[in-house]
Parts: sequence; structure tokens; C-alpha cells
Amino acid sequence: MKYIKKFINWLGEILKETLAQTFTLLGFFIAWLTLTGTAKDIVGIAILISLGLWLLTIGLRKDKPEAIKKKKASR
Repeated sequence: MKYIKKFINWLGEILKETLAQTFTLLGFFIAWLTLTGTAKDIVGIAILISLGLWLLTIGLRKDKPEAIKKKKASR
């Protein structure tokens, strides 16, 4: 049950991050559509890899609760 809850939270974070980057992803898609041949293949693979890495590293970019408290206290 604990792992299911973590997985659901992770999916929620992915949805939030993806919605926040809607126009960036739209730009990637439009740029990919304008290419032809091998360039389209290479750029498409690069976009998918970078998107995958970006989504997998959500946990590294998220502030920890202790760090948030320290930021507020230092102001």
C-alpha cells in the first residue's frame, strides 16, 4: 500500500511538471514536425530521452521541507 501511494504521488508530480512545461513541449513537437529524414529521427530520440530524464529527476529538484524552513528563517 505504501508503494502504491508513492507511485500515485509520483504520477501526480509528473502531471504537474508536464502541465507547467506545456509550451516548451509544444515547441519541441513543432520543431520535430518541421524536420525531415535522419534529423527528425535523431531529434525525436533526443527529445524522448531528455523528457524521460527530466521526469525521472523530479525528486532531485524538489525542495525538502527542512530546506524550505531554512529559507524562510533566513529572510
